[in-house]
Amino acid sequence: MLLRRLVVISLLQVVALCAMALSSADGATGVRANVEMATARPGVTGTADEIRIEVRPRTSIAAARAAILAAGGRIEVEAGGRLQAMVPAGARAALDSSGDIEVIAGEVFVPLQVGTPFSPAVQSMGIDRWRAAGFTGHRVKVAILDTGFEGYQDILGAALPRQVITRSFRADGRLGGSDHGRRAAEVVASIAPDATLYLVNFSTVTELNAAVDYLAQERVDIVSFSLGYVHNGFGDGSGAVNEAVRRGTGAGQTWAVASGNWAQQHWAGAYLDSNRDALHEFGPGMPSNAHTFAQGDLITVSLRWDEPPGKACSDYDLELWGPDGSLIRASRSIQSCQQDPLESIQVLATQTGTYSVRIPGPVGDGPGRRLDLLVVGAPDRGFPLETSVPAGSLAAPADSGTVIAVGALTASLRAEAPYSSRGPTTDGRRKPEVLAPAAGPVGEVFSGTSAAAPHVAGALVLMQQAFPRAAREALTDLLLARAQPVTVGSGDSGASRADLGSLDGLGLLLPPGAETAALLGVRPPGPGLALMVYRGPAGYPLRFTHLLLDSRPVRAIYQFDPPSQQWRVYVTGAPAFVNSIEQVSGGAILLIRFE
Repeated sequence: MLLRRLVVISLLQVVALCAMALSSADGATGVRANVEMATARPGVTGTADEIRIEVRPRTSIAAARAAILAAGGRIEVEAGGRLQAMVPAGARAALDSSGDIEVIAGEVFVPLQVGTPFSPAVQSMGIDRWRAAGFTGHRVKVAILDTGFEGYQDILGAALPRQVITRSFRADGRLGGSDHGRRAAEVVASIAPDATLYLVNFSTVTELNAAVDYLAQERVDIVSFSLGYVHNGFGDGSGAVNEAVRRGTGAGQTWAVASGNWAQQHWAGAYLDSNRDALHEFGPGMPSNAHTFAQGDLITVSLRWDEPPGKACSDYDLELWGPDGSLIRASRSIQSCQQDPLESIQVLATQTGTYSVRIPGPVGDGPGRRLDLLVVGAPDRGFPLETSVPAGSLAAPADSGTVIAVGALTASLRAEAPYSSRGPTTDGRRKPEVLAPAAGPVGEVFSGTSAAAPHVAGALVLMQQAFPRAAREALTDLLLARAQPVTVGSGDSGASRADLGSLDGLGLLLPPGAETAALLGVRPPGPGLALMVYRGPAGYPLRFTHLLLDSRPVRAIYQFDPPSQQWRVYVTGAPAFVNSIEQVSGGAILLIRFE
């Protein structure tokens, strides 16, 4: 009887208060992006006499479009000041010499996983404590930006949430082709099961720019990126990939980026030719550096040295020799003070065995430029170079100053993994920022810094839920402040282990016995109001009401206070001064507005 009377006498108050609360919520959280369940776009398949190119305008974007169309091409993607197009193969030479466009060499990226499995250790990051306290990633948007998500539909409602938002920016519209991104998504979902999960893939840097634009439009909070580019830029946060990433972080996104698995596949040092045979010496009597590959591996060898972009005057070459002693491939670009200080080779291994890299250069030590060499394979089997230098082995975009670079921990979780890439960057910044477990729930097939990055992304999701108004810089500072030290050996980066730490300072948390709590009443099938009764322990925080409603989003909660004859209100996501109630006790009668 009392319940009926309260509802009747306060109906006008409810209507007015609902309108006020909605206005307050919109003012507090801003206009939400219109998120749709995206489907893969129909792909554009090139014919046998067509090739795909990426270009940068020399004069204007309009002139670049016109040059491509005049050559009989068709534009696929335009983003980040770049164009991607399919053009007749016979038109390539004319486009290369066009004054309106610069044809960009294909950037090389490698999925950053290794073959050695490690056990997942979410407990080592304090995630179990945060989950028990009520944090599950509710109302936080997180994107996995990767090459593919093969098999994701088979695990919806199991290893992944029942619903995810997908979008392919590949020219062919495919979401599959690789399961690398799906496995990263599984790690994030295991940590933050109630987050809004975006699965977004790409295959070129132009498509990456388009993906970044989309994630900014969707107001995504956290991005997990487990790919590494080889010498894209000059190790100081420069380069096309870093430019794309900066547009995302500039929009407020917090990026967790794999540092790379190349510490033992990297060499750096001054050019040395003590015996004057015009071959660099990696050590006494070492005119080459060896690396083992398996038949079918895609071998990438890249050499960079310390001269300004577009102004390299020192002329170094690069050679790859096969297991039988034959020359497999050479890169002999001429550097005459107008080119980049870069040589690269990419070729499939035709046989299993030991391949050797040589660096021809000037007779004698010459100017003694500092060389930076990466020799990696896809798949990355973790085989080391004969002699390696871990320092400076970062992949791009882990060298960016706006991302959280994530290195890998050893199986003991007490030290940095020897293969984990590290700084310093060429402009002297220490990297990575944190270390994390190197395997997810599927450790036998997904490990390395590819797995470490989504561990940190998942932790950032929980932190974003706990501190919903924390901007990217503040969220990064919170993560770094909570990190815990590890054993530091010679040549290690000195980074600490990511750890969410204690629950101090997180506000109201779930009380003991919260697992028995329930909201009784009939819920509307869609948006609307419902009168419900809370049963459970005293002091249940309304910030966690979604846990009692199968994660359905709630806009506002009202409770009538008989002594004052007023309604108290809690608005989801609103600043504290808006809310006049924060927690409830057993028997509380609540009016809940569902989104």
